[in-house]
Amino acid sequence: MINIDNNNKKDCCGCTACSSVCPKSCITMTEDNEGFFYPVVDGNSCINCGLCEKVCPVKKEISQDSIQQAFVSRINDKEVLMNSSSGGAFTALSRFAINNGYTVYGGAYNECFDVVHDSAKTNEEAVKFRGSKYVQSYMGNTFKNIKKQLDKGDKVLFSGTPCQCAGLVSYLRKPYDNLVTVDFVCHAVPSPKVWKLYRDYLTKKYKSNIKSVNFRSKVYGYHCSSIKIDMENGKSQKMGLNTDMFLKSFFFNVSCRPSCYDCHFKTVDRMCDITVFDCWNITRFVPNKKDDDKGYSAVITHSEKGAKFFKQASTCLEVFDADLDTLIKYDGKYAVKSIDYTPKREEYFRLVNEGLPIDEVTKRVIPIKAKNKLMGKTKGFLHATGLMSLAQKLKK
Repeated sequence: MINIDNNNKKDCCGCTACSSVCPKSCITMTEDNEGFFYPVVDGNSCINCGLCEKVCPVKKEISQDSIQQAFVSRINDKEVLMNSSSGGAFTALSRFAINNGYTVYGGAYNECFDVVHDSAKTNEEAVKFRGSKYVQSYMGNTFKNIKKQLDKGDKVLFSGTPCQCAGLVSYLRKPYDNLVTVDFVCHAVPSPKVWKLYRDYLTKKYKSNIKSVNFRSKVYGYHCSSIKIDMENGKSQKMGLNTDMFLKSFFFNVSCRPSCYDCHFKTVDRMCDITVFDCWNITRFVPNKKDDDKGYSAVITHSEKGAKFFKQASTCLEVFDADLDTLIKYDGKYAVKSIDYTPKREEYFRLVNEGLPIDEVTKRVIPIKAKNKLMGKTKGFLHATGLMSLAQKLKK
């Protein structure tokens, strides 16, 4: 049976394949003191069938007869582009899917702004999937629901992190022609508990509930994307990774899931049909194309099914061929590389679990520098005058 304790948490990505496949429903995904979910087995009900271990994607070798093709793309809809994290490729995929009778699954906010996996059958519903969510989504019964649909002959497009896609494919235990899987190259997954503490901090700071969250707002351009949080009382906060305490805890690797420091799924070969990620260097692939700072999506297809699906969905996209190795080298670093572990992680979660306010935890472990605070306050002026764009060009 699956047995995850404090010594081997790095071997669990939290995908829910094991709890979903259990014939006795004796595995419960339980939140630990860091806010991550792990399987806990009821030994009295377990029949030792071994299915939970057989479907665990971390215990499997990633093997797929990949037929990889690489592209750079951008959606033609300007409104969708500006509200997408990069080039809007996933919206194109989901629109094509829904218009052709698929149910689309992906990460979305619930009414409390927790991130959960949800489904959509209309393009209006699927808007909730647009944009990055820098939190590990709660899967619930998603895998079970998808299997029921697939077995009935319904068509499904599933999107998620590489481990979630691998978990679904492993859980199903056989290929389905009516399933298309899309994963996203991710830095890592931060703690839902830290995300909640951060939301509580903002609610108290602004004396208002949160109205909307955009982890990758293009208010200062694609290359300088910021987290933008609007409150119900009309106030808002716009900060970057060096000035926002949640983003800094994420990108400085102190709030991430243990398995992310040695990720089993950081490889070009994937257990999915399509991979989507940021393209930061459009001029490397299309030399005569001006980088207008609005974003492009990198896309890799891994199967004949994925290649066909992307081609059919790309009628609303501007698409350019790209060299796979070059795309990975310059824009897909975290497709093949795990994040670096930092000893500060232990101190960070120790202080969090001692009940220290999240802003105080940040000050002690990953303090925000004065120069970054100053830069954050002048971002609006620098962007409006074009000085920010000039600085980025000089940096390149």
